[in-house]
Amino acid sequence: MRLPAAILLLLAALAAAACQHVPPAPLMPARTAAAYQARALDSPDLHAFLTAASGHAPAEWPLPVWDLRTLALAALYFHPDLDVVRAHADVAAAAIATAGARPNPTLSIAPQLVANPESGVSPWLTTVNFDWPIETAGKRARRIEHADAGAAAAREAVVVEAWRVRRELATAVVALAAATRERDALDDEVALDERLLALVEGRQREGAAAANDVTPLRLALLQARSDRAAAAARVGDARAHVAAALGVPAAALDGIRLPQGLDADDAQALLGVATADARRRALLERADVRQALAEYVAAEATLRLELARQYPDLRLGPSYEFDQGLNKWGFVLALDLPIMNRNEGPIGEAVAARAEAAAKVVAAQAHVIAEIEAATARRDGERARSATMRALTAERDANVGRVATAVRAGAADRVAELGAEVESRRARRSAAEAESALAQALVDVEAAMEGPLPPAALDRKTIPPSGDVASAGAPGRNR
Repeated sequence: MRLPAAILLLLAALAAAACQHVPPAPLMPARTAAAYQARALDSPDLHAFLTAASGHAPAEWPLPVWDLRTLALAALYFHPDLDVVRAHADVAAAAIATAGARPNPTLSIAPQLVANPESGVSPWLTTVNFDWPIETAGKRARRIEHADAGAAAAREAVVVEAWRVRRELATAVVALAAATRERDALDDEVALDERLLALVEGRQREGAAAANDVTPLRLALLQARSDRAAAAARVGDARAHVAAALGVPAAALDGIRLPQGLDADDAQALLGVATADARRRALLERADVRQALAEYVAAEATLRLELARQYPDLRLGPSYEFDQGLNKWGFVLALDLPIMNRNEGPIGEAVAARAEAAAKVVAAQAHVIAEIEAATARRDGERARSATMRALTAERDANVGRVATAVRAGAADRVAELGAEVESRRARRSAAEAESALAQALVDVEAAMEGPLPPAALDRKTIPPSGDVASAGAPGRNR
């Protein structure tokens, strides 16, 4: 009986030494909410992240003016949805170790007591079996292959989410700039409409104008004031959307000079991209296509694993039996007999899953092609519209000069001059609206093509900032 007891004691000691200890990390909602409200664009941690992501430290900190590229990096740092997909990528990466783990051997001890042993014979019988499993047909390699593909797909999902966040931010920035320009333009229009109305009302009081001349001007002023109020509301809404796209509270934007849209160089490059070039680049670089391909590789690995599971694993090892004073040694070889099934069901599921993954690859490519073609068509249409509105604005500005000349010559009055100025302001506002639509179309083209992102923006660890979690600790071992 001494040998089995010693083996059992050794096994228990080894198991205790190998146990890991992970301290608890309870979440405190009040702390996480407070930490979110404390986020700011002058954070030292953000400064370090921007330095790592861009390869150089900002010339000034805090930044006096933000461009869209730097603001997009801030969104990649702060946005909580990116932390979720990064955390999922960490889970998928950890699954690789799980897939590569080899099955543990088992030790079984079965003592028995004989109630009526022969005289002088030990009443004890003890069987000790050591069972060592051996996987066959490369199952472990197939599991690792599947986990690798899953981790690759999860990494691509981070890129997909990063571009979604970047597009959402760029859209919000363009909308904020457009609403701000419209509000300011409407301030000027309202002032001109008020002056024009006051002038015509004065003439009406003197009997030089009829009521029919005043009514349209009053309606135009009412409409301009209504449009200005709506534009002011859109400014506040767009500002909130910029903050949400950044992953910071709206108060974090106080005192921040935001960009007006895409950088001039980026906009010019996007204007010159041909549809065929954009389509080819997107099909090669879009993360959702690469993600679909990685998922297909994972489905293929799953099928190979299920095919390997047709073949039974082996279990072998020595055995020892203490039989009423007799020491008996033996050897055990065991395997499952594939008689009732040969894993047909899981194999069929894996075949169907592979076909589904292949269909998703084709669907992803089709989606990319459709998105590129729609984005470039919208860009070309908005570019033509913008050119038309610029020409109309130039014509209305020229008309202001003509009317001013006529006023000086005595061929027109002040009412005509103010009316020409109102028309010019409205044309400028329409042209600005067309420019904003073109800027949004360029944002859509950029997002449809995607492209590489700084590795630091994708690999940032998802450890919450100080104060987000009540307590945290790294995994350790018991001593």
